[in-house]
Amino acid sequence: MLKKYDVICIGAALVDMVAQVERHPLEDDEVFVSELNILSGGAAANTSVACSKLGLNTAFIGKLGLDDEFGAKIIKDFETESVSIEYIKYSKAYKTGSAYVALNSAGDRRIYAHSGAANYLSSSDIKENEINNANILYLSSLKNIEPFIKACTFAKDFSIPIILNPGMLIIEQGFEHIKSLLQKIDILILSENEFRSLLAINGEVNFKKDHYETSCEILKELGIEIIVITLGKRGALLISHKDSQIVNPIENVSVVDTTGAGDAFSAGFIYKFHKKKRLQFKNLIRCVEIGNFVAGKCIQQLGARYGIPLLNEVKQFENSINNKI
Repeated sequence: MLKKYDVICIGAALVDMVAQVERHPLEDDEVFVSELNILSGGAAANTSVACSKLGLNTAFIGKLGLDDEFGAKIIKDFETESVSIEYIKYSKAYKTGSAYVALNSAGDRRIYAHSGAANYLSSSDIKENEINNANILYLSSLKNIEPFIKACTFAKDFSIPIILNPGMLIIEQGFEHIKSLLQKIDILILSENEFRSLLAINGEVNFKKDHYETSCEILKELGIEIIVITLGKRGALLISHKDSQIVNPIENVSVVDTTGAGDAFSAGFIYKFHKKKRLQFKNLIRCVEIGNFVAGKCIQQLGARYGIPLLNEVKQFENSINNKI
């Protein structure tokens, strides 16, 4: 069957209010905001925009408030970036969500997220015929996991690869609570902090590859084929059932804003994975390398979307790493 979309992303679409500050406040403290920007955001929404910028035919599924100002901005920005909005759902009872981001001069951030309508996406909002139009299903950062489980059930029926980038809203619910979701996915992408939190790994401030490989056994037993742990300036760790490798980040990165780095990484990974949709380790290394490249470019500009590289930049980088084989 010919699929309508290269990737369908499911999760939250929010409006980010990004405050630039010299430092983060202490308890009972106040800081001056030097600049305030209002940007469309939300993890899955950011990845859908980045995928579209990278040339993939992309649709987004999530829930917005009906006829409110924030929702109108999100829709306009999706349309500008050629992300399909045909599967978006709308709530009469809840307004479009928002996130309040404080970003200091070192590029460190604090986020307070109000999911609003996004968290009221329900299982009944997930339609079999819509999911069947995807070549890849991508899920990210929605506290309510029931619609994710429903989407995965349909995707499994149609042999559609499923990628989950959970975010802390899912991770903080605990391993046992989210196990039913983890059992349905093929590829898990998460940050080092999310990985540690999910598996209750304490201490060991310095990264130890062998320890993380051993810790992944419980995830492999759930049926997850591939685990990617993003490590910031140390790159990413790719783990399969038989192999593992640390993939280095790009060099000479001047960090401005880390907001959306994980979302950008996922988009770069999907861009490469879509071409073959195979779980061979060598191919997946290339997926991670491109994920690192896109994320490395993203964090050099303010906001989650403005630093996404042009498609021809990604192709040039892709050619350079292919020539290393």
